Amino acid sequence: MTDLKQRWIPSLLILLGALATSVGSVAQQRELRVISDRTDQGTLRPILDAFEARSGAKVIGVFMDQGLVNRLESRPTEADVVITKDAELLDIAAQRGLLDPIKSAKISASIPPEFMDPAGRYFVDAYRARIIFYSRARVKPGDLSTYEDLAGPKWKGRICLRSGSHDYNLALFGQFFASFGADKGREMISGIGANLARAPKGNDREQARAIFEGKCDVALMNTYYHPLMAANAEQKAWADAVGVYFPSQAGKGTFIMRSAAGLTKATDNRDLAIGLLEFIASKEGQQLMVDRTKQYSVLPDVAVHPLMVSLGAEQGLVDGKFKVDFVPLEKMAGKREEVIKFVNEIRFDAER
Repeated sequence: MTDLKQRWIPSLLILLGALATSVGSVAQQRELRVISDRTDQGTLRPILDAFEARSGAKVIGVFMDQGLVNRLESRPTEADVVITKDAELLDIAAQRGLLDPIKSAKISASIPPEFMDPAGRYFVDAYRARIIFYSRARVKPGDLSTYEDLAGPKWKGRICLRSGSHDYNLALFGQFFASFGADKGREMISGIGANLARAPKGNDREQARAIFEGKCDVALMNTYYHPLMAANAEQKAWADAVGVYFPSQAGKGTFIMRSAAGLTKATDNRDLAIGLLEFIASKEGQQLMVDRTKQYSVLPDVAVHPLMVSLGAEQGLVDGKFKVDFVPLEKMAGKREEVIKFVNEIRFDAER
């Protein structure tokens, strides 16, 4: 009996020790908190999954469609990292003192200066163009030219658009103000509003559907929706019915929508937070972003997605490359508030 005890007691102790170590490892898994207005299972999840695999940490997300800056203001340390579909929101958050500087040599070395906040509080992680989608059946590329032209009389009753108060259109209209001046910007917004075929409603894809159904002839949408619709069996007919046109290529260029990432005031997981941001800024992270979202990378050595290369070919663009009317985010300061006020004043979203 004594020999038996001598054999199994040490083995039992080893087993218990291994179990304790295993339980301790699970209990000690670190959590990184991310707040974003992008959808968990859409744009971000593959990137977050890849970072989890690399770091061993668990990424916990809080996702919302609207109200990101207000949420940061009311709960400044709820999350460690903030990621947004509209970089202008992070510029607003930075101006309100809600972000900390990102102290990372890797990010400073990889992100081009035009995509980095001058004070280092956030960086643009990808971009897409907001362009004209048009009916292949009723509009020819030669009929199109500039954003300003959409405010002209020939487009009366022919334009579809999502809400003028949506972040995408606020960002676009704000760039009208910054690039053309407030007076011309108001004229363009008012003219486009007067030319709407119906009251603004739905998301960007719904505008392509309206073109397919003959309710309007042109719409302003983000570039990536064309390949995303083409890959969706229920929406492929919408994609086939529309062409895409990059406005103002003979002039100032096309406006872009920028997404961005930054550090909140939370410091408990600062090393993990910077690690995630460095991964997003890396070539691997950027390639994931391009593959998953069909956006354009901010890194010059990450190629345009193959499904985006042909966009604009009908107007003479080569390899999906286009001229950009680049408006620095710092020049957008205060423009959003002006645009919101004006859009409400002219009742842009009212029933027609």
